Amino acid sequence: MYTKENIEAFIFTSNRKDYLKDAVTSLLNQSIGDINITVMDIGSSDGTGDMIYEMSKTHPNLHYFWHEYTDEKVEVFKKAIDMTKTEFVIMFHDFDVMHPDYVEYAISAINKFPNTAIVSTHHQGWSNPTNKDWKKASKRFDYCSDKRTFANYLYRMQRYVFSPTVYKTQNLREHVFDMKYYGQFGGIGDKPFVANTMKDDDGAIIFRSNKLLRYRTYGREDIKPNYEEIIAFNKFFKQYMNHSMYSKFMYNLINYPQLRSAYFRGHDFTISLNEFINRAISENAGCYWTKLCTIPYLGIIFIETAHVLRKFFKTTYKRVFSL
Repeated sequence: MYTKENIEAFIFTSNRKDYLKDAVTSLLNQSIGDINITVMDIGSSDGTGDMIYEMSKTHPNLHYFWHEYTDEKVEVFKKAIDMTKTEFVIMFHDFDVMHPDYVEYAISAINKFPNTAIVSTHHQGWSNPTNKDWKKASKRFDYCSDKRTFANYLYRMQRYVFSPTVYKTQNLREHVFDMKYYGQFGGIGDKPFVANTMKDDDGAIIFRSNKLLRYRTYGREDIKPNYEEIIAFNKFFKQYMNHSMYSKFMYNLINYPQLRSAYFRGHDFTISLNEFINRAISENAGCYWTKLCTIPYLGIIFIETAHVLRKFFKTTYKRVFSL
């Protein structure tokens, strides 16, 4: 049985001292008890180190590591992996605030499904998250039994969030950090990255409660994927949704709203939505149903039909209603 001794956390920061304090405090307040927490400071000059030093006087499980400023943030990420001494690790953001029960829930869920390599949660968007007034969160979670099912889940579900992800440390150690490859996804590469850290038979757990993470929305709306990044993202997930008639069917239902949402998020209106989607289809990032959705007037019928069908057909994951 895994315990708090089998998990630790790293928080990455750079000149965000005011945000960082809430993030660190949320990890120090975990109901499971003290876990090792290391702040990975990338060249801060705002007194971050002094603040963490003062906090560590009363929290010996809190540690500090300073790294000179670099645009190659992946090097700091890899350094944290090298420093990890536990079977599981959280790579947390300095923006966000974690529910006091999150780590306890994560460990309990891993004990229920020992092949788990990824744990995350749904979230609430906050402009200024705090550690006050936490409500008890549901223990329900979705369990994906293998990498392919998890990739299907990631493509369909928009509520997955990167910052509280619990990784299996050995997977991260064996992962190839090919930044040229991940560069093709730009600011929307988090889901491909998480999926790629899994082995084929690894499981994934995603808590359904949106109370387990307060996700800072300020400053994140400026991630505007360009055309090439959107195409790469959709092609990445298409490879995992071609293994059965059911998954192909689901891709047909989901692809149009995915492309449409990304188009408006990217704010590149030099071409029309239909032109954008037809180009995506021609580059193997679309499908037959998506093509039908672009037909003038009749396309509305296909869009609404897909919307209704998505409510009846579920991604093939197993829901667990209790720890």
